[in-house]
Amino acid sequence: MAQRKKPDGRTRRTARPASGRRVDGRREQRRDLRRADGDRDARMSSARSEVDPEAGVVESAPTAGRVRGLSPKRAVVLALVLSVVALTLAVPLRTYFSQRSEFDQLRSTNSSLRKEVSDYQAKVDEQSDPANIAAQARDRLQFVMPGDKALVMQFPTPPEKSDEQKRAERRAGDPWYSQLLESVSTPVQK
Repeated sequence: MAQRKKPDGRTRRTARPASGRRVDGRREQRRDLRRADGDRDARMSSARSEVDPEAGVVESAPTAGRVRGLSPKRAVVLALVLSVVALTLAVPLRTYFSQRSEFDQLRSTNSSLRKEVSDYQAKVDEQSDPANIAAQARDRLQFVMPGDKALVMQFPTPPEKSDEQKRAERRAGDPWYSQLLESVSTPVQK
């Protein structure tokens, strides 16, 4: 180990690793301790699980080692990164799902419109049929084919209703409260 003096007068120990570069002695010791802890955790995880007798909880060693190895700074940075990723993906995902639902709605509307078009096309085809045209001319316009005899039925008109029948029909159409008021206000005729 070599000692170097700092400008403030304190000395610092340095060690040369196998690569030949100088490394602070304390940092090298910490690294060695971390490596030893990591090796021990790996050996324990392969051998058995850890049991906490107070809580009665069984944890596997790799999980416990990962939680211990995560510093608060790294946890905050990880949380920030995850939140930024979530916020970055939120708007495109919302847009994607809204466009997908709109596409499905348009597809269903389009299929109903296609069905309407096919119905109207069937009506047009039916209207252009000469047999249908002749049948409609007979029914609506009372046309007849040459050689056929036209027969027009005339029904007699019903007899005219009397005044009492008209009043009875009008009373039947009135609501119940007006009939009640009329029965109370009109004296009985003898």
